[in-house]
Amino acid sequence: MSRSLRTLIVEDSENDAMLLVKELQRGGYEAVFARVDTRETMHAELKQKDWDIVFADFTMPRFNAFAALQLLHETDLDLPFIIVSGTIGEDRAVQAMKAGAHDYILKDNMRRLVPAVDRELREAKNRLERKQAERTIRHLAFYDSLTDLPNRTLFRNQAQQAIHDGVADGRLVALLLMDLQRFKEVNDTLGHQRGDQLLQQVGARLREAMFESDMVARLGGDEFGILLPRMATMRDIDIVARKIHSVLETPLFIEEIPIVVEASLGAAIAPEHGTDADILLQHADVAMYHAKDTGASFVLYDPARDPHSPRRLALMAELRQAIEHNQLIVHYQPKIALDTGKMIGAEALVRWQHPKDGMIPPDQFIQSAENTGLIRPLTDWVLSTGLRQCFDALSRDAMQHLAVNISVRSLHDLRFPDLVDRLLKASGIPPEKLMLEVTESAFMVDLQRTVETLAVLSHMGVMISIDDFGTGFSSLNYIKKLPINEIKIDKSFVSDMTSDENDLSIVRSIIELGHNLGLKVVAEGVENKAVLDSLAALGCDHCQGYFISHPLPHERFMAWPGLAPGKT
Repeated sequence: MSRSLRTLIVEDSENDAMLLVKELQRGGYEAVFARVDTRETMHAELKQKDWDIVFADFTMPRFNAFAALQLLHETDLDLPFIIVSGTIGEDRAVQAMKAGAHDYILKDNMRRLVPAVDRELREAKNRLERKQAERTIRHLAFYDSLTDLPNRTLFRNQAQQAIHDGVADGRLVALLLMDLQRFKEVNDTLGHQRGDQLLQQVGARLREAMFESDMVARLGGDEFGILLPRMATMRDIDIVARKIHSVLETPLFIEEIPIVVEASLGAAIAPEHGTDADILLQHADVAMYHAKDTGASFVLYDPARDPHSPRRLALMAELRQAIEHNQLIVHYQPKIALDTGKMIGAEALVRWQHPKDGMIPPDQFIQSAENTGLIRPLTDWVLSTGLRQCFDALSRDAMQHLAVNISVRSLHDLRFPDLVDRLLKASGIPPEKLMLEVTESAFMVDLQRTVETLAVLSHMGVMISIDDFGTGFSSLNYIKKLPINEIKIDKSFVSDMTSDENDLSIVRSIIELGHNLGLKVVAEGVENKAVLDSLAALGCDHCQGYFISHPLPHERFMAWPGLAPGKT
């Protein structure tokens, strides 16, 4: 049975074009074709019709294969491009392949034509499937499934970019957080389904009220975020706040039930209140809760009303002393191979044993350490301590690797690779035993510098893992070019994958894409056997989480089966 093939032939000889068509027919293809021999006619055909494949003669009086290939790239079409020529030198053939041609066939050896077409059509189909999977992952990972608005991750990323651009251009950028008042009463009275319908209508009204350049996002629950990247004056934020309250004044109807929505708004402005998206979100959150507490409709952030700032500053001063006086400790969370159940490595996680406040979790000091520059001595301490404490297990191959989280600031520090090299040499641990985990957000800040640093570390032999995969960096076109060995699926997708179809789809797609890129895939946040079994069925390589083990102090971690000296 013939297979239809929409064929665009770039050829000045009608006889040669027909010979090509006949060869396709002998191979089982029914070629629906057009012949072109100029840039203008090729452009018209690409614009007017859909094609499966392009064949091009190498040289023609008014056109050539390189110009045809360039035009194809300009149209952003991913079609197999095969050169069919009477003569082509080896150097020119190599040059054409580097330019993007998929194969070249000599006209006196047309037996290669059909096998090449079969192969390139399969490859084109695979590329299309990968791109579709990437688009699916991006949408599921960056958009709220209920309202189809951007989610917290995308909002945070866009806010950081807007702040960066605004500071560079001398523009004001505002973040607003909005929380619906008494939303719990709607859920309790009318049910969660009607509560969801209410959130959808609120999201739609907010989106309609904003300018195209503004972003409206659902951050979770009944909390929405609004990004204003192009404020002209401080007065603009008051205008927007009044506009939001105005569009919510008209009752919403849920199954003919009128519901009046009231909201509390808090805002923070860059650069006055900070130039980091997380800090600005935190400040907007402080302002929003002050609005809720006081009954105000809108509150702009005021540092004098922020109960956290003074304590944070004091904590950073104490953290410097904690690093110098060894008040920090490292806990280790085992990573296991899903096919064998055996421990293959561990992630080093820093904890702070404060002399007065007791154990301080990392989320209370890591971000502030990065903002203040203390992250460099902190990273130095964690790396050196982890390598020293795990030396025996690593040198005996009881552990394949030790994983350590690396901050954005460290990756942008030109001295960081030298620090890692010095610590590895001092510990005697081979570079391939160290796995550095990098969050996707690192690529959003300064892609070029991050890639350069990773390339140096990879050249040293150090393993690289992308942590929290699916929550920040959006394009696999970049990731497939990075010198990475592993991706870690963020726990926000893993924890509910057995009950949430969206999360399951994301996890499945990430595992498939990771393996297609030749990478190991790790799932973090495994908290029950159902999730563990589901990951194993999907072919995930490694996992970690509370179901396997909580992070353990060094002494308890070394008692893990197979780690104690003299045991296997």
